[in-house]
Amino acid sequence: MKLIPFQELYNREFFVSEPFAEAQNWFERGNFYSCLGKPKPSHTFLWFKSCTGIVTDSFGTALHVEKNHIAYMPKGSEYTVEFFDTAPNQVDSIVLHFQLRDVYQTEISPAAAPQICIKRVEAPLALSLQNAAEEFAKNIVCVPVITAAIYQTLALACIRQRKSVARHQYKYISQGITLMEDNADMPIGEIARVCGVSEGYFRKLFRKYSGESPVSFRQRHRIEKAKQLLLLDMYSVGEIAEALHFSDIYHFSNTFKKFTGCSPLQYIKQNRLREE
Repeated sequence: MKLIPFQELYNREFFVSEPFAEAQNWFERGNFYSCLGKPKPSHTFLWFKSCTGIVTDSFGTALHVEKNHIAYMPKGSEYTVEFFDTAPNQVDSIVLHFQLRDVYQTEISPAAAPQICIKRVEAPLALSLQNAAEEFAKNIVCVPVITAAIYQTLALACIRQRKSVARHQYKYISQGITLMEDNADMPIGEIARVCGVSEGYFRKLFRKYSGESPVSFRQRHRIEKAKQLLLLDMYSVGEIAEALHFSDIYHFSNTFKKFTGCSPLQYIKQNRLREE
């Protein structure tokens, strides 16, 4: 299984399958769960909706989970969970199980061990999780409702952990990272000044953060957007170039070819041939 941390999964394409959701009451089940000796066959999100708990993996590492937090347990892991503050006739937790693969159908995991992936679940996600559990309890299940809740949870975990890394490990340029990722059309020198650092230092730290230069990062993400817009067949190449802030259609076409190996029109033609 390929490990892709939540903060890196942020801008990857991936697919969820075999979704499952269930509301749980642990007061009547002894406040204890164990899968030691029985590796989990799927990835797990466990929302401690009305209770707290301690997740302990097979190595004895304990993870203390507060109320309204979500813990993630990777596929293949073994662990126990002790539940506290449970009560009769209430939903103590909601569990989601799923499979996770990348575009090449390779199994992936955003963590190698249990971890808290979301702190303080807010109303929109809470409603989505509750709807997923209620949906799965029906005789005929609308699978997209459950899958949507899993994607929503994954998305929020990716967003929060990516922001956390930027805020702590790259605190001196965190504002600049936000500007770059929000596609601000500001010169790199100006972004560096906003951060209060030299342009050279900003470029150095940003390369360490993203693995590429600010210019390459900006161009690559614009080209990824361009690829999606081209396949919609709703906009001309010139309109896309303008919308993505390229100086002209020639600059856009040259940059597109640099990153994809073909021109925008060749890219459209190749995809049409594949569809046929």
